Amino acid sequence: MKQIAHTRRDDLLLAALAAGAPVDQAAKTAGLSRRTAYRRLADPGFARRLAQARDELISNALGELVECASEAVATLRALLSASDERVRLGAAKCTLEQLLRLRETLTLSQRLAALERAMQARGGTRR
Repeated sequence: MKQIAHTRRDDLLLAALAAGAPVDQAAKTAGLSRRTAYRRLADPGFARRLAQARDELISNALGELVECASEAVATLRALLSASDERVRLGAAKCTLEQLLRLRETLTLSQRLAALERAMQARGGTRR
């Protein structure tokens, strides 16, 4: 029975930390001491589980952002035709800024992929 409580407390600590709570707050939420929370964080297995939980939260948030991206683009497009020129200017600036960021991200991604291919072609060794 003690093992079940231990696992439940670990799960509570993991959930709080993954959601961004400070260690002290996460420990309190899980009913653990601060010292125990830090011992759990030092455990490679727990650290792996925490990283996985954070990755899952980020993936879920990214999925939600992707779902609303089309609507956001449509809103910007509609604002480009607004009667208030300040609104049009803001929409135009935002559209261009995002386009430039996307271009930069894609360019860096392509360059990184090319470097990775070059490294693989060399057998992954450094010179």
